[in-house]
Amino acid sequence: MADLIQWLNTIPLAGLMLVVALGFSLGSLTWRGLSLGPAGGTILVALLLGRAGLSFTALYGSETPLLTVGDFGFALFIYSVGFEAGPRFFSSLFGGPGWRFVLVGAVVNLAALGLAVVFSRMLTLDDAIAAGLLSGALTSPPTYAAAEAVCSDPTALAVTFALTYPIGLAGVVLLVQFLPRLMGDDLTKGIDDTDDTEARRMRAQGPDLTRAFVVKNEEVIGKPLRELDLTHCTGAYITRLHREDDIRAVSAETELEAGDHLLVKGTFEELQAFEIMVGPEVYDAELRRNMRQPVKIRVLSRDAVGKTLADLEITKRFRCLVGSVERQGVVIDPTAELVLEHGDVAFIVGRRDNVRRVAQLMGRFVRSSDRTDIAVYAGGIFLGLLLGQATLEVFDAPVTLGNAGGLLLLGILLGRFRNVGLLRANVPRPARQLVRDLGILLFVAETGVKAGESSFGVMQGNLMPTLLACIGVTVLSVVMAIGVARWLLKMRPVDAWGSMGGGMTSSAALVAVKRAADSNEPALSYAAAYALASVLATIAGQVVVLLML
Repeated sequence: MADLIQWLNTIPLAGLMLVVALGFSLGSLTWRGLSLGPAGGTILVALLLGRAGLSFTALYGSETPLLTVGDFGFALFIYSVGFEAGPRFFSSLFGGPGWRFVLVGAVVNLAALGLAVVFSRMLTLDDAIAAGLLSGALTSPPTYAAAEAVCSDPTALAVTFALTYPIGLAGVVLLVQFLPRLMGDDLTKGIDDTDDTEARRMRAQGPDLTRAFVVKNEEVIGKPLRELDLTHCTGAYITRLHREDDIRAVSAETELEAGDHLLVKGTFEELQAFEIMVGPEVYDAELRRNMRQPVKIRVLSRDAVGKTLADLEITKRFRCLVGSVERQGVVIDPTAELVLEHGDVAFIVGRRDNVRRVAQLMGRFVRSSDRTDIAVYAGGIFLGLLLGQATLEVFDAPVTLGNAGGLLLLGILLGRFRNVGLLRANVPRPARQLVRDLGILLFVAETGVKAGESSFGVMQGNLMPTLLACIGVTVLSVVMAIGVARWLLKMRPVDAWGSMGGGMTSSAALVAVKRAADSNEPALSYAAAYALASVLATIAGQVVVLLML
């Protein structure tokens, strides 16, 4: 091991990539729904290898560098946070139909910030440890990245983040599993009233298939789909209905008639359950011919933003089907009550001319090109760094945004106005995800290795207080947010917990809530809270340091 470390120190860039590769792989491992995530895995690997002797000194020479790989990763990541949040940041900030979801997400962050400061002062922890336990309690890499730029001891910050991150992660998932029971909340309440546990057992993993069935079972004839609740009972869902010479989309009020042909999507086991309830499988050539690939349309028009799918009457007016809606990278089921927001991506199925009319109503087609406009990143980071150096006089005191603030603000602005006038900044979602993930992993890998090289003596006497404080911040911030949601805002349990997960920007929390609710519905409140919360979590990293000085 020592020989390997010594050899890597002669080619430090290879050592950096090894840390990223091992950290990402470790973070991808899942145990009972828990995983460290890319950043959590990388900080742990970086600290261990740094402690074992890995060093990047040869990468920069003996002099202190003006720019490091970690600095570059930091700029990519912070700018990406703003760019991702931009499309929905202002609508979240100034209200809208999902204002309650946004408020709960904000409460999580503000409560965690206040609790971190209170516990740290009570336990005489310094600013770096306070920022580290806040980052870990929120399971928030943006909080850690922002705090590293201003804290007094980056080593203590990195070590604290690595120790508290698993606690925050496990704490949130356990709270989702047990706290609703203690509160008497049913996360499936308001989604459907069926409790067919046998049907739930039928659901199995496997690729989705599409089959056609004819309606013959007398128990479903003449009843609306809302009452039959076939999707919940079987797991499969109807995409099209063929009745006589008419092929149409279905709604919750559609009543089935004898002889209807239904195009249904689901796993093999789900389709078997559907056949038992509705009728035998048939071959319908016309239904098959009408199967089309969905076309992506970005919601930008004032005629669509703020309207529900029921208001737009896409099926009735254009004979098109809304297959799904993507918001903040989260796929949302297209219910009639779903309110469209600026930047949503709707997946529309229908004839080409009809889909074109839908695009005119809703916004613009999403270009299928894989080309990424690098200028929107390079230029945005350039302007963000310049903005961060600007000085303003506030009450006769000089105030600067700093690199983090400038990058975050420019990212939000260019993310929001990437499609204005002649500006058509095309950045496919996979490219945005790659830049964001690579940025944080480069930053965490370098800072973690540097922290590993240093002494961990700062944690002596502070280890148990820090871990206990992290537990307190995680539990109390979640309890406070859920309390506000349930008793002050009168939100449904599924919406309250989805908003909490979005406030913590925790994908693990979203997965846990979706499992508890046995539905994808929490994705709506999660996505609504996520945009503003991701920005607040970043700002909190620097605010907690300032409050502790």
